[in-house]
Amino acid sequence: MGLIKIIAYLIAILFIVNSAIIAVYYLSPEKITEGLRAIGYNPGLEKNINASSELVQFSPNMRFNHNAISFFINPECSQEKITRIYRAFSIITEETRIITFKPADEASADILVGCSKDSYESEKNVFVAGEGGPTEYFDLSFYPLILKGKVLLYNEDSCDYPITELHELFHVFGFGHINKSEYIMYPYVKCEQKINPELTNKLKELYSIEPLPELYFSNITALKTGRYLNFSVQINNEGLKEAEHIKLKVSDEKYNDLGSFDFKSLPVGTSNMFYVTYLKLQSDDTKKINLILDYPGKEYNKYNNILELSV
Repeated sequence: MGLIKIIAYLIAILFIVNSAIIAVYYLSPEKITEGLRAIGYNPGLEKNINASSELVQFSPNMRFNHNAISFFINPECSQEKITRIYRAFSIITEETRIITFKPADEASADILVGCSKDSYESEKNVFVAGEGGPTEYFDLSFYPLILKGKVLLYNEDSCDYPITELHELFHVFGFGHINKSEYIMYPYVKCEQKINPELTNKLKELYSIEPLPELYFSNITALKTGRYLNFSVQINNEGLKEAEHIKLKVSDEKYNDLGSFDFKSLPVGTSNMFYVTYLKLQSDDTKKINLILDYPGKEYNKYNNILELSV
């Protein structure tokens, strides 16, 4: 009888320990953060030589997320071409009074300037004496974000004014061709061409806007089991600036605090998926759950930071 009691006692202990482990594992809130995913990333743009009657951008409102644009000029470029591209930078700065340019190393530069067909892997779109355009961008909702651009200057330009250089730089800023031959964005060079007034006006408008994050929810699922809630939610940043010190707060319809989850940051043009399991509710009768993105800084739109779920 003594041995049987000991065996029964050990079985009881094992049962209790196992039950405790299961309870801790399944009944404790758990947050799982997957790797960041790029939103709308595009490695480059396929420009079309067709010109429109009005000046438009390849993607409306596309821009860099800063006003001091960095550049690197390939050492292969002649002094004449270097002088002309610097003059083009100065003209854009003078015309807009809001965009500036600064030299940088090749790896970090916003714009790479080359002077041969082999520079930075020549692509399909060759216009007159050169080529230019965004080579990397995020196709975001508010302001499609230009990450990198390229200007290739193949031939010497006989015009005193840096028409080809300006033409290709405006392509980098996302502008397409126009079918009015008196303007710089006409597909073919004429030495008397001038800058389209809409160009500088649009650049002034875009680059006077403060770069901000834009956070919002998507891909939400939720399931209530008794007094426990399982849910998953995707959090996105489609703004022009990284969002830091974000909290995901959860409450019920009576605004009882059910949990708060921190994550360090959400870079521009990325999303993150959150999974929360077995979050304990205040009552079995809970019908609605509030999800709140608590971000201390400014955004383009904070109204989409609150989500109400029926469970």
